[in-house]
Amino acid sequence: MQAYRWARFALLCVGIFSFAQHQLQAAPKAATVLPQTIKSYVSIPDYDQASSNFDETQIGKMMADPVMKPFTDDLKEQIKQKLIAGGVKLGITLDDLQGVYAGEICFANDQPNGAKSDGVVVTIDVTGKKAQVDALLAKISQNQKQKGATESKVTIAGVQATKFDLPPNAEKPGPSEAYYAIQQDLLIATDSKATLTYILEAIAAAKQDNLASLEAFKAVLARAEEGRGPETYDFEWFVEPFGYAEVIRSQQGGRKKRGTDMLQLLRNQGFDAVKGLGGYVNFMVSDDDDQLEMVHSSFVYAPQDPQAEAGERFKLGARILNFPNDKNYQPYDWVPGEIATFLNFRWNVQDAFKFSETIVNEYADDEIFDELIESLEKDPAGPKVDVVNQIVKHLDDKVCMLVDVKTPITPQSEQRLVAVHLLDAAPVKAAITQIMEQDPNAEKHPVGEEEIWEIHEEEEEIPTLVISGPGFPDAFAANNQFTQGGNKPKIPNAAVAVVGDWVYFANNKELIKKVILTKQAGADAKLLSQAADYARMDKALAALGSGEDSFRHFARTDQAARVTYELMQQGKMPESESALGKVINELWSMGQDDETITREQEIDASKLPPFAQVEGYLGPTGSYGRTEDDGWYVSGAMLKK
Repeated sequence: MQAYRWARFALLCVGIFSFAQHQLQAAPKAATVLPQTIKSYVSIPDYDQASSNFDETQIGKMMADPVMKPFTDDLKEQIKQKLIAGGVKLGITLDDLQGVYAGEICFANDQPNGAKSDGVVVTIDVTGKKAQVDALLAKISQNQKQKGATESKVTIAGVQATKFDLPPNAEKPGPSEAYYAIQQDLLIATDSKATLTYILEAIAAAKQDNLASLEAFKAVLARAEEGRGPETYDFEWFVEPFGYAEVIRSQQGGRKKRGTDMLQLLRNQGFDAVKGLGGYVNFMVSDDDDQLEMVHSSFVYAPQDPQAEAGERFKLGARILNFPNDKNYQPYDWVPGEIATFLNFRWNVQDAFKFSETIVNEYADDEIFDELIESLEKDPAGPKVDVVNQIVKHLDDKVCMLVDVKTPITPQSEQRLVAVHLLDAAPVKAAITQIMEQDPNAEKHPVGEEEIWEIHEEEEEIPTLVISGPGFPDAFAANNQFTQGGNKPKIPNAAVAVVGDWVYFANNKELIKKVILTKQAGADAKLLSQAADYARMDKALAALGSGEDSFRHFARTDQAARVTYELMQQGKMPESESALGKVINELWSMGQDDETITREQEIDASKLPPFAQVEGYLGPTGSYGRTEDDGWYVSGAMLKK
């Protein structure tokens, strides 16, 4: 009898466990029910845990500091309005989800009906939260009706859903309808009927063409997971870059700039070999020696292009993406100790120059590359320099970038320098001297026995083409549509010098001078390699797996963020020439009728406290990247200050 009772108890436990497991797994994982037309995806498996972990970081504590509250409240509202302008009309915010979610929350952008379409979808595991969900849906219904929407019930894939027909708004383009449904404890909100149909069908019967089965999605997250470290994670993310760019363009009402379509140019040149990127983010990860505020593990998936020529990985201009691995990443003996950012990487610069030919020709819509090179050598009015043989053939694959910050803060405060190691410095120095001596805008500045050539700012009505490697201050971009009158583009101040076996290019001669003086100081120099925070980061990256890599990056976040922060306070953020500032301005300008016009600053940053009150929250960051057979693995961390 006793044995029978134990057996019955065991069976009961198994039954309860099985039932509980079924309930916990009732809501499917988002990636298994989302379609492959998803172009960006962020999954938070446990929002409470992620939020708690973030709040413990220095950034989280900074955002919670009472001195920041007026600004953060205003910023949240600005971001919300920007999202609405981009087509997010679901009427759901994270604040609304408090108490509603029981598990995973997923946000995704979709391309449901081809390249010129866009959609947004949110899925939420609401297992056991019926009362809270009902309250949320009632709130959404009220909000949508207040905006003039018409509510109706529709049946999609055999499931009853709520539909809202939204009033047209020419100023805020995007889908004019929104759908809400609950199936198998999954709350789904989307502005695309096609997306909702797919999800509901996938819940009813597993599909083989879901996001989780997409080759790029699987490859990216499988590789990122190998280096993740902790078993759990706070964020999982994935982006298909070209599709996502099209989604953003569609959300903003379509392409507005005239001239060359750079997105199409990049596709034509083979850069769409990059099929996806993504990975994992964890907050508050402890190791034996240091407290890591944030750790990320990511992968850029770029497999062999089937259209590439024999012996090549990519085709046409994409062949510039050649970043060999190396073991030696100690900062050089001319890198000053007090700088904001240091990026050290390997790039096959000679190949990059050669393979940029098809990019330049397509951009110009003419076979001009060889003509330009030839004119530099043979044009009687030109510098008479053989660029290929006097300069390019002597460039090594060791490249680095430094960023320094000049105070007081102005739009030009960020000083940037790119250095390329030379296999033979003499012919390069002679060629650059020959070019500069014939340039009426060039001026020579001696620094001891060395010299810096500065090119003074000049207004010219010319198209610009910038080709940048990883971490360069400008994205790969081009624009040949300029405004008239006083808004003509200017060639910024530039400086160049050949010192020892390096050639330096900078947007300000002062940073080159600082580098030269550091080198000349010899044993008395204060070098980055001797800095305590750099040593901490180097050790942290080693613990994360750095070794033979294609790049290493180090940044003092307090210095790097200061320019953007104080320009926002001054109301001059749209004028920023810093790398971060340019990215922010590009994002915030999307959707303007003319994106080339300097925008008005929309965020009221007058509520920000003095930078001195927040810089103590900003610790150093660093990362490393490694070239692999089918892409690039990237990992990094942020440390406490």
